[in-house]
Amino acid sequence: MRALRLGMSWGGLLSGPLAWAISTQLNYALVPWQCNRQVPVVLPIALLLAFLSLLGGMLSWRARRQGGAAFKPERTRGTEQFVADLGILAALLFALVIVMQGSAALILDECLR
Repeated sequence: MRALRLGMSWGGLLSGPLAWAISTQLNYALVPWQCNRQVPVVLPIALLLAFLSLLGGMLSWRARRQGGAAFKPERTRGTEQFVADLGILAALLFALVIVMQGSAALILDECLR
């Protein structure tokens, strides 16, 4: 619960690439199932995973906003803020990539090979 309240500086660094990897694998794995059943699931899954990436970015943002406790040395605070900034940017970038990959489902037919 402390991580949700105070944030984690590395949350965006972990959630963004992980959500993108899951999205990419599901895009390929769900093609036969989606073609047989004619149920479009790629775009909703992409939106859900982009949201999860943004949640990790929010954790990084919260850690950045906290700025580090007073008992931490200046070097540690600077490092945590850098990692938090990098996590925010990575989460945003990976969320954009996930949405762009998922939006291909709007244009391409799932049964094309």
